[in-house]
Amino acid sequence: MDVRREALVRYGADEVVEIPFDLELSRKSPEQFVRDVLVGDIGAAVVVVGENFRFGYRAAGDFGDLDRLMREMGGEAVAVDVRAAGGGPDISSTRIRALIAEGKVEEAAGLLGRAFVLRGEVVVGDRRGRTIGFPTANVLPDEEAVVPAYGVYAGFVLVGDQEFVACTNVGVAPTFARTDSRVEAYLLDFDGDLYGRTVDVGFTHRIRGEKKFSGIDELKEQIQNDVETARSLAKNGR
Repeated sequence: MDVRREALVRYGADEVVEIPFDLELSRKSPEQFVRDVLVGDIGAAVVVVGENFRFGYRAAGDFGDLDRLMREMGGEAVAVDVRAAGGGPDISSTRIRALIAEGKVEEAAGLLGRAFVLRGEVVVGDRRGRTIGFPTANVLPDEEAVVPAYGVYAGFVLVGDQEFVACTNVGVAPTFARTDSRVEAYLLDFDGDLYGRTVDVGFTHRIRGEKKFSGIDELKEQIQNDVETARSLAKNGR
């Protein structure tokens, strides 16, 4: 939620209020939701939603209901187009999450209006990367966060207010027969200790899928190629 909240504030929101979706809220009728939550709790005068917005118990209300109820309570409702540019499928969190899970981070960015960012704490890993010349930050994301499909990605890592070009691997490192999936980011032109720090990992392009290599030398050569690809993509603003 922190990443979304910060993005909303960055795009101009003065305040972000998170409404917990619990059993009581789920059973409110459309009228109760508008009266008790939107107008009563939040004090909304204008409500802006996607044109396909549904609300209330069992999604009984649509935008027409919202518009009518808000007008009855002295407010206003506005619907915005949720269709993607070029006549593609509707923009929705479900579709965006599916694209990210499939590794289609460029398509996801087109719907988000920004690169997908995964926030997490840098924890101690195998420390194997430093032995082959590519020390990585092992980033532990929130359990509920969507993680891109296994593979190697170009992007960036935000450390405080500093941004570094990054080449990030998501997966199990099959060359080393590891079983647990990890997010491991190699920050280009960075020298420092990130253990215990919380960082944002941005995914802009999928370079390739995860692959098992015949040995360390082949792996190092491929990682070097991946890093140069990530650097080139960043340099060209892609």
